[in-house]
Amino acid sequence: MNNVKAPYNVNKLTSDAAINAMKNTNVLEKNVKDVLDQRAIVAKELEGLDFVLKVYPSDANFLLFRVKQKANELYKVMADKGVVSRFRGREMHCDECIRVTIGTPEENSKFLEMLKTVYGELTC
Repeated sequence: MNNVKAPYNVNKLTSDAAINAMKNTNVLEKNVKDVLDQRAIVAKELEGLDFVLKVYPSDANFLLFRVKQKANELYKVMADKGVVSRFRGREMHCDECIRVTIGTPEENSKFLEMLKTVYGELTC
């Protein structure tokens, strides 16, 4: 049986959700536009912070950015306070980098405010 089955099984619920999504491309297009708009806003805000050295180009629903110092501590403190991003400083060429997933305007604002506050606390 394993020789003739598809490489990835898809259950009926997942299949129905995919079919429904394809029937509602206007909703998909709106969601994509919202994420792209928010990604641009977050990138611009990050670029305006003096402790952010670089915001890397992205075609995804997240941004990778490099801070001057203490990226791992920054990530940990923010996560402990309920705002989760991803520390990427152990990846090749990603020293002091954090990856943030783009969310709603409210989530993005909360992330940016906490980023500024926590970075200030860590570097004082």
